[in-house]
Amino acid sequence: MIEALKARIAELEAEIGHATASADATAYKDLLDDLERHVEELEARGGKAPQSALALVRPDGDSEVEDQFDNMPI
Repeated sequence: MIEALKARIAELEAEIGHATASADATAYKDLLDDLERHVEELEARGGKAPQSALALVRPDGDSEVEDQFDNMPI
């Protein structure tokens, strides 16, 4: 199942590239939503999503990590 999810994520990344090149905003948003669902499912099953896919669905991933430290006592 994990390999199938990784394969689908790769397919979605390629499709997103085509939607970006053709400037199809609706298709881009739909594909991005689908990619995010697949990435979340892969991670829930213990798989590691490709960095390229994470960059698409979580472009500001560093801020998520930094937010974890905002309330830490000094």
